[in-house]
Amino acid sequence: MIPPPPAAPQPGALQERHVTDSSPFGASHALACSIDALSLSLQLRDAYTRLHCDRVGLLATALARHCGLDPAQCTRIGLAACFHDIGKIGIPDEVLLSSGGHDDAAQAIMRQHPEHGERIFLATGRGDAVDVARLIRAHHEAFDGSGYPDGLRGDAIPLGARILTIVDAWDAMTSDRPYRDAMDPARAMRILDDAAGGLVDPYLLGAFQDLQRREPALA
Repeated sequence: MIPPPPAAPQPGALQERHVTDSSPFGASHALACSIDALSLSLQLRDAYTRLHCDRVGLLATALARHCGLDPAQCTRIGLAACFHDIGKIGIPDEVLLSSGGHDDAAQAIMRQHPEHGERIFLATGRGDAVDVARLIRAHHEAFDGSGYPDGLRGDAIPLGARILTIVDAWDAMTSDRPYRDAMDPARAMRILDDAAGGLVDPYLLGAFQDLQRREPALA
């Protein structure tokens, strides 16, 4: 009797096996290594961006917990925050490392990094890759619909991405940059206040301000 053919793999199974089967230590080790490789790649490409992403990861996780999200959601948001700029690996040096302003052409290239980041994180093959990559793609969307790459508005923007927008902007303003010194935190918060309902979700901004009052070390 001829044995029946093997069952067809479930969608995504081939990608998952490609990432994990070659590891003698099992799936969890292989997936952890893929994250370590992404971190090292980002650090070698642009050390400032790697440090910025690490800080944003801590802030995003803290804000997600403060908003009462469950541990799995907090983990996904923190992971997306740590790799929200991983797509900058695909941006040419003359654009990424420029110390001056970008012209329209360079700005268009820079704005491709959320989509690059989505594709890079999907390639990890993690079980949470789709959810995390969705947040990476949306971290430059704006609450009023003026963001990119998809022009999402309000609650159509994933909650985790709305958290990322706030903490990403905060860290960018309050940290030393290659081309300027850190901004005074009070001034940075005034800028975020002015952006409430425009760039950022006003409810989440209020939650972020409350978090800072409760945990001043995060300011």
